[in-house]
Amino acid sequence: MMGTTFQLDVVTPESLLVSGQATFITAPGKDGRFGVLAGHTPFVSLLMAGELTIVMERGTPEQRYALSGGFAEVANDRVTLLVERALEKSQIDLNAAVREEQEAIERLAQLPQGGHEALVWGKRRDFAKTCQQLARATNA
Repeated sequence: MMGTTFQLDVVTPESLLVSGQATFITAPGKDGRFGVLAGHTPFVSLLMAGELTIVMERGTPEQRYALSGGFAEVANDRVTLLVERALEKSQIDLNAAVREEQEAIERLAQLPQGGHEALVWGKRRDFAKTCQQLARATNA
């Protein structure tokens, strides 16, 4: 019989952010949001800036994170998310996110499009926007 949970690991360059048995996640993939339950078909996806939602066990509140992007691997009832930056909703400083987005917009206006530096600042802008959206969202 198939289990109802899977091993979830969310890893940033600094730390193992989340590790444990999850029942459900949704994440921002390159081709749109995707959800994973136990027994999901294996796949690998590029992650974009957006919201990661995690339900660890039935009856527990969902956890919501702002992600900057990275990679997701789903295989053998294990989900591994390698992300550049992630902040749990309660850790987001809305004012700092607004400042970061503004700084990124100003820097992008001064850079040629398509270069590495523009890509880096574009990711910072997108992460800051995600942080703002999540910080302003009410818990549904």
